[in-house]
Amino acid sequence: MTLHDRLKVLRKESGLKQTEIVEYMNNEGFSVQGYTISRWESGVRKPSVEEFFALCDLYRIGDVRLAFSGVPGIPTQEILLDGLNTAGKAHARKYVNMLRDDPLFTLQNPSAEPRVFRLYDIPVSAGSGMYLDSADFAEITAEDLIPDDASYAVRVRGDSMEPKYYDDQIVFIRAQPSINVGEIGIFALNGESYIKKLGDGKLISLNSKYEPIVIGEDDDLRVFGKVIGTYQD
Repeated sequence: MTLHDRLKVLRKESGLKQTEIVEYMNNEGFSVQGYTISRWESGVRKPSVEEFFALCDLYRIGDVRLAFSGVPGIPTQEILLDGLNTAGKAHARKYVNMLRDDPLFTLQNPSAEPRVFRLYDIPVSAGSGMYLDSADFAEITAEDLIPDDASYAVRVRGDSMEPKYYDDQIVFIRAQPSINVGEIGIFALNGESYIKKLGDGKLISLNSKYEPIVIGEDDDLRVFGKVIGTYQD
C-alpha cells in the first residue's frame, strides 16, 4: 500500500474528518488547508517529515515502520523508556495511563458539523447554455474533500467539458467577479450560462468537438465564479 493510501486508511480508521485534521495540524503550528489533506491522501504531494510525524502522533502510531511497511521496528514506547529499570518503566507506563484518563491531556474528537451547500436547480450548461442566475436551489450536505472556500454548487449538463467535467456532475464554485485566462469558471454570456475555460476573448470547451465561443465587443459577459472542486451524489 502506498503512503497516500495508508494515510487515508489511517484517517478513516481514526474516525476523524479532514476538517478535524486541519484544526489539529494548525494547532500544532503547521499551515494546512482542507485541500492539503486531500493532496496528501491522493498522492499529489507528500507531507514534510515534521508533518508526517505529527500525523503519526494524531493517529497514535506506535510503530511507524510497521504501520507503513508491514515490517516491525523498535517500538516507540520502548525507545522512550530506554535507560529505565523495570520499576522505572512501570512507573512511566502508569503515569501515561493517568494522562490518558484526563481529558485535559487527551485529544478530543467532537463531531464536526456537516457543510451545507446550495445546489442550484437550473443546471449550468456544458453544451448549449442555460440561464444560471436563479433563486431556486436545493441543499446538499458534504463532509469530505470539499474546498474550504466553496460558495455554492451547480450541476453540469452536457459533454463539452469532458473528460474533466461530465454530464450530471456537481461542481463547487468560489464566487468571484473575475478569473484569470486559463482558469475554468461559470459564466453568463448574453443570458446563457456556461462552464468553460476562459481564453483570450473566448470561452473554450475541453471537448475538442466543440468550437470556442468568441466573445464580441457588444456581448454581455458575466463571471459567476471559479470552479474549484467536484462532488458526485
